Amino acid sequence: MGKMENYTESEWEIVSSTPQLVGVAMAGAGSSGLVGSTKEMFASARSLMTARKEHADNSLIQSIMPDTSDPKKAMSDAKAQRDIVMGRLKASGVKSSEDLQGFILKDCEKAVAILEQKESPETVNGYKKMLLEVAEKVANAAKEGDFLGFGGERFSEKEQKLFAQLKNKLG
Repeated sequence: MGKMENYTESEWEIVSSTPQLVGVAMAGAGSSGLVGSTKEMFASARSLMTARKEHADNSLIQSIMPDTSDPKKAMSDAKAQRDIVMGRLKASGVKSSEDLQGFILKDCEKAVAILEQKESPETVNGYKKMLLEVAEKVANAAKEGDFLGFGGERFSEKEQKLFAQLKNKLG
C-alpha cells in the first residue's frame, strides 16, 4: 500500500478499507445462510483481487489492492487491512448489519470527499465504479431465502436497497 504519503493515516484507512467494507456490508445485507454467506465472502475477496486487474490504469486502486504476484506480501497486506477494518468497526461500535450499512454509507461519502481533494476526477470515478462492482458481485454470489438450493432470489430486496443507497452516495 504505497499511496499513503499523500494522505493522513486516518484518511488512508478510510479510503483503503472502504472497498472491503462494501463487500462485507453487502454480504451481511441479506440472509443467505452459511453456504450463501461463504459464497458472498469469497465473492468479495475475489472481486477485490480482480479489481487490480480490471482497473490497471488507476494508480489509487493499484495502491489499495494487494499485489498477488507476491503471495506472502499479499497475505501480509490483506491481514493488515483486515486488522484496520476490524479496528474501525470496533471503535465505531458496529454491532449489527444495520449499523454496518450506516457505517459504510458514511464511509463512502468520506472516502469520495477525501479523494476529490487529492486525486483526478478519473481516479475518483474509477474508485467509485470499483466499489459498485464489488457490491454487485457480492450481491449476485448467492441466493437469499432459498431452502436447500431451491427458490430464493439472486439479488435480494435488502441487497437492492443497499446497492441503491451506495449508488446514490457514489453517484
